[in-house]
Amino acid sequence: MAQQTEAEFCMNSAISPAWKRPDEVMKLHRLKQKKRALQARMNKTDLPQVDGERYFNIGSEAIPQKRKNPFSCQQGKRVRNEDMQAIRSSNLDLSSDNTLFQLLSPSTKSQSNIEHLQTSFASVLSQLSRNYNEVSNTVNEKSPKGETYIPIDWSLKTKVRFMSPKPFAWSQKLRTCEEASGITGFVRCLDTGLDASKDPYTSRSLDTSPNARFHQCCLVWQHPALPWLELFPRSATRLSSTTSSMISSSQNLRDALHREWGESFRSLFQLTRAQQCPYFYVCANSFTCLFRAAGILGFTDIHALLTPTTRGFRHMLKEEDVVYMMPLRKSTQSSLMRLSSESASDTGYETLDSVIDDQSQMHSSTSMSQHADGLMEGDDDDDDDDDESPDEWLESRGVAAEEIRRIKSKQVKLEQDKEKEVDRTPESLIYVEGVEAQALFNFLMNCKSSTATTGPLAGVPPTLLAPVAFHGATLKSLKVRQSVVKVDMENFHSMELRGPILPHALQNLCSLLEESLDEFSATFANLESTRPFSLVTNVTVDNPETNESVDCMKSPEKSSSYSTSVQTPSKAFVPAVFGKENLSDCGLQPSVLERFCCSDTSRICTLDSLRLNLDSTYSWS
Repeated sequence: MAQQTEAEFCMNSAISPAWKRPDEVMKLHRLKQKKRALQARMNKTDLPQVDGERYFNIGSEAIPQKRKNPFSCQQGKRVRNEDMQAIRSSNLDLSSDNTLFQLLSPSTKSQSNIEHLQTSFASVLSQLSRNYNEVSNTVNEKSPKGETYIPIDWSLKTKVRFMSPKPFAWSQKLRTCEEASGITGFVRCLDTGLDASKDPYTSRSLDTSPNARFHQCCLVWQHPALPWLELFPRSATRLSSTTSSMISSSQNLRDALHREWGESFRSLFQLTRAQQCPYFYVCANSFTCLFRAAGILGFTDIHALLTPTTRGFRHMLKEEDVVYMMPLRKSTQSSLMRLSSESASDTGYETLDSVIDDQSQMHSSTSMSQHADGLMEGDDDDDDDDDESPDEWLESRGVAAEEIRRIKSKQVKLEQDKEKEVDRTPESLIYVEGVEAQALFNFLMNCKSSTATTGPLAGVPPTLLAPVAFHGATLKSLKVRQSVVKVDMENFHSMELRGPILPHALQNLCSLLEESLDEFSATFANLESTRPFSLVTNVTVDNPETNESVDCMKSPEKSSSYSTSVQTPSKAFVPAVFGKENLSDCGLQPSVLERFCCSDTSRICTLDSLRLNLDSTYSWS
């Protein structure tokens, strides 16, 4: 009975819900710990501690970690509690961003530091925006500002490329009426622009479409024009030696070409002197000459620029009594005393600097010789010393004749070497005006060195380029090519023009593009030998009497006190309104003519690139 009772008791205890096994209790306990650890991690609070150890739940296991120093924790909590009490005592709103930097900053106990930390995000952003505006203003001040005008570049260009994100308003294919209207407008110097409606003849008979106006901008007058020879630029390396064998072998052919060229050159010079032509170029193999009419850039008389030159060429000009100046050459004072007047004439040219140097050095040498005579001889006969030449003075001091000749030859050689340093450089540019321009024209008309005697261009006279018609001129058109190019994964419309691009043609092309496009850019290929033409904007010389710098071209009124025996640029400028009126029949458009008659030297520069900005201003480099 006792055994049965025990068996029944065991059976009843096995199925009794009030009894739990120890392993089940520990399993539930570990599960609760995991839940609390997960909840603490989700709430970003400290993990629970069990039996003095802190647990991190990794997977399904709790890995014990060594407990930190309880004193340091308590000290950190105590410091944080003090900070919170100080913040609450300062009546700060814990929900505002004013307390963000206070909670993240190091602890402090002073009330002044707490007040210093009251910084908001709004104030920080306003400070950053203010600094950004100051930096942007500084950058804008340093960046070049656009101008409403296009500067005048007197250098010849062989190629220009326009690029625009939008297509151009014209195409390469011209209709019959467009080509005829473009040629008629160019030959008759008609204004087919926006003001063409004012002219009844233009509005009635001519096509004023963009294609016709663009074709009018791409025309130029040239002489001579030989189809089998490329006469611009005058580069013999680009031609074969057999192209002009017929011209070089026939004297009659060479004479006929030079005779026709002389008639064209004379006609063009007379048109310029009569102010019927604003300017023209003479492009030879070794130099380029630019003739400009009176009124251009405010000059009172016809003038010419020629570059590059050599000592031999300048010596030939002096032999023909052509007085010129070298405005780009720096004024240098020779440290050697001139020994004779003949040595001064061996320099091969007579420039403004050389005349000034001669006068100053002769004055200094005379004073030095007088001072030396007074010290060595002790006499007061100054008149005899002044009459003595340097050679006689050296002979009186016992210098041998051979030594004097050696000194003279060495002096002449040094002077010649000094003058050769500027040959074929921008500083070798020469400037003439008035009657000297007529003398230069006569020299070029009969100058044999202007026509090559050997090479592919042997016997071919220089190329004449002009914006208006003249005797024997040929109407030439620029070569135009349009395409679409990709730059930085963006498509741009490109237009390339090849040929002699004159200064007024560039002005007309940019004005035509500005009417149909919001922005565009242009890059130029300049003829390097003609770059100095745009550098003659401010000629400064030294006055030997006052040792002051005289600006002859920018401030002409200051040059009136200068010695009249020295040839200087125009002493007075023609106002733009009078120059524009006198050149009203020169063939340029009224808007372009006004720019060419302006005497502001800041509007003249050499252009390598040009850009039209979105604000309708131009920037260049």
